[in-house]
Amino acid sequence: MKKAVFFTSLLATPAMAHDGVHLHPHDGASWMVVAAALAVILGAGALKLASTRSRA
Repeated sequence: MKKAVFFTSLLATPAMAHDGVHLHPHDGASWMVVAAALAVILGAGALKLASTRSRA
């Protein structure tokens, strides 16, 4: 395992970094808010549907 880490560190050079468009974590975090909001909305809808079906 140590040999693999050593050889990987030799290959991981700045020259291998891609150029072009990329997303930084602090710039791309807005999708997490949207995903959380959708999860809350879907959860509330599922609970409402379950309570409606249990009454009928």
